[in-house]
Amino acid sequence: MKRFLPQSIASQTVIVLLIGLTVSHVFSMSIYTADRAEVMTMSGGHQISHRIAAITRLLDETPVEWRDRILRATNSQTLSVTVTPVSRLLEDESDGIVNSLLRGYLARLIGTDDEGRVVVQVIDSSDQSSTSVHETFKASRGRDMDHMLRENAGGQLLRASVRLKDGNWLNFATTVPKGEALWSIKTVLSMLLMTIGVVLISMWVIRRVTRPLRVFTAASHRLGRDVAAPPLVVSGSSELREAVNAFNEMQKRLRQLIENRTRMLAAISHDLRTPITLLRLRMETIDDSEERAKMQSTLDEMEAMISSTLSFARNDAESEAKERVNVTTLIGSICDDLTDAGFQVEFSEEDELVHECRPGALKRALSNLIENAVKYGNRARVKLQRTDRAIEITVDDDGPGIPENEFELVFTPFYRVEKSRSSETGGVGLGLSVAQSIVDKHGGQILLTNRDKGGLRVKVMLPT
Repeated sequence: MKRFLPQSIASQTVIVLLIGLTVSHVFSMSIYTADRAEVMTMSGGHQISHRIAAITRLLDETPVEWRDRILRATNSQTLSVTVTPVSRLLEDESDGIVNSLLRGYLARLIGTDDEGRVVVQVIDSSDQSSTSVHETFKASRGRDMDHMLRENAGGQLLRASVRLKDGNWLNFATTVPKGEALWSIKTVLSMLLMTIGVVLISMWVIRRVTRPLRVFTAASHRLGRDVAAPPLVVSGSSELREAVNAFNEMQKRLRQLIENRTRMLAAISHDLRTPITLLRLRMETIDDSEERAKMQSTLDEMEAMISSTLSFARNDAESEAKERVNVTTLIGSICDDLTDAGFQVEFSEEDELVHECRPGALKRALSNLIENAVKYGNRARVKLQRTDRAIEITVDDDGPGIPENEFELVFTPFYRVEKSRSSETGGVGLGLSVAQSIVDKHGGQILLTNRDKGGLRVKVMLPT
């Protein structure tokens, strides 16, 4: 489930904003719709109350024989007026704050203190919750009320009964405008426009706010390849500025640590070369040629270890400028040199494959890999090709390979696979470490696999 959720700060922030604003918008619209419906009901009720009061006063003050003519004149498609001996409304169905307010207001307009003379009901035309209300209403509405129900489908009906002075009841039925439903077209359009506005504005703001984070992330990746890169420009919010300052300080300390280590190793190598030279001089005084040869071999091994260690340390500290280089020519020169030295090397090349790299460092890394293949695997088959995303350099040998559980260990400085590699080569276990360090600085990676037909395959992938 988590993989379907947004991962970036921008998308998470936009979703949180949308959920919060949508919920608040729905609640606000619900409250607004309810208030608007009540206001419209009261407003419409006040208007019709004035008309009811006027008709009631008119019928109370005119002779009975004129009532039919007045009723015919006041009846219309939106107002039904009848006179009956008893009220057509039930008093126990006149509950509710709206009904009570309109009943009191109508009683004051008529000029009576007896609210029992007035019965008021406001109901939805589509409300089926009160069966008796609709049955009573259905029995009394007539043809005009059928029309009103059709015209005001889903609206509200206001019905009132007022007792005249002679004891008869004056019955009124009319429609009252009702506010739009919560999920009307206007509401949906409002929410849609709000969503689009929130997404666009939020994405613009968040991208500006998180831009220093993207720069910070790129600098973090670059630090692994180039510790001597220039420091980041301090910008953004106070938290980001503090993080950038800490990053710059960390980069400075790492650079100082590497420089101090290199100077220390250089000093150690210089100090060790002096006793090695003295031992070489004293070795000349030994008469036993066999013993002298053993000492010579030991001293040569010590000097090779010192030189390799110093070279490995300097490789981390030095930063060679990048150039556009023909990688085909670079690998071809390595293979030609090894072939001239008597090793078996095959090179499957591509024409003019140009790549931006640090040529000296890359040549050192590839030389280590190809030399390992011919020294420990008897033969090296080198293949160069370009893919959509990287330049791939594959080096195959015919040796015994490396156990898979040691694929990671062989890149550790001074680690040697004694069971599968010759111990007579004089290596100190730094070749793969140097190669991996250089390839990492180019943003690439080295993969090791054992071939099905025997031998080790080393694949170098440099991003294009």
